[in-house]
Amino acid sequence: MLEKSFGNKKNNTIYKERIGAYGIGFSKDGKIPVTMTHLYNGENGYFLLGGGIDNNESHLECIIRESLEEAGLSVTPKDFVCKGDYYHYIEETKTNLHGIGYFYYMEIGSVVSDKTELDHYLVWLTLDEIRKKLFLPHQIWAVEETYKLFSK
Repeated sequence: MLEKSFGNKKNNTIYKERIGAYGIGFSKDGKIPVTMTHLYNGENGYFLLGGGIDNNESHLECIIRESLEEAGLSVTPKDFVCKGDYYHYIEETKTNLHGIGYFYYMEIGSVVSDKTELDHYLVWLTLDEIRKKLFLPHQIWAVEETYKLFSK
């Protein structure tokens, strides 16, 4: 399994673990769907479609649910690509977080419903824009790995 860790894990620090599943796909013109939302500081934050695992749902169920909630977008997760994690501190919530992401290649359908997370907006970014705008380094790495395997 392809796996990579980001950030610096501090000794004697308790981290809140957050496990999530995320989908990475490409439109016909090579763009990647992401969600844009506002960060605590008011700036725009860009993230892959997906999120935290609810109850006993599978990774694939999580990606499908989150894509609908965040963007109203139908997707079909296909292939597991990699696992990445990121140790970091969130100043606004005073939280040491260990985000663990499972990343999948997905086929992209169409917008089939209204999003239910009204503070999220579907945005399509090129690979270069992903490298500049995506908020989390393990997500950038996962997109690059997926791009190597699945871009046309």
